[in-house]
Amino acid sequence: MENLNVKPQLGFGEAIKLAYGRITDFKGRSRRSEFWWFMLVVLITNMVVGLILSKIPIANTIANAIIMACALSVTVRRLQDTGKSAIWVYVSYLANLVYSLYMYTSGIADNLGAVNPDPTEAIKLFTNPVLAIAGLISLVSSICVIVFCIIDGKPEPNKYGESPKYEVVPTEE
Repeated sequence: MENLNVKPQLGFGEAIKLAYGRITDFKGRSRRSEFWWFMLVVLITNMVVGLILSKIPIANTIANAIIMACALSVTVRRLQDTGKSAIWVYVSYLANLVYSLYMYTSGIADNLGAVNPDPTEAIKLFTNPVLAIAGLISLVSSICVIVFCIIDGKPEPNKYGESPKYEVVPTEE
């Protein structure tokens, strides 16, 4: 018979150090605390860069993609902790990138951001097939990824490795 011991939750500094140290590691599993603390740093960084690059939309989109790429590995490991495939993350990121780049390269974003935007440009968000499909895929896959990241990881080892949260302690019979 085996018992499971829960390891202590990661603090902010420990979680950031661990996630940043594994920024190119797509194997293994990550705890919720590691993921959410790192995502907080990513969100704040994205907001600051967004404010700095707000007047240059394409540069803002590229910077956003680079910053989000830094969060890709920890998101993949978080999904693997719950036993889910990394394909969810890749689909979500790709659909979001296609949507954002198409918005800025087609000129729709510029028209919507104008002082007196043309209402027909807003309608293009729903009638343009590329935007509609990429937006829908991005929305659905992003919601799935968020839900998967919220749920607790599997306590037992899975095909991605040992649990980072639980350790198996053999009991004496």
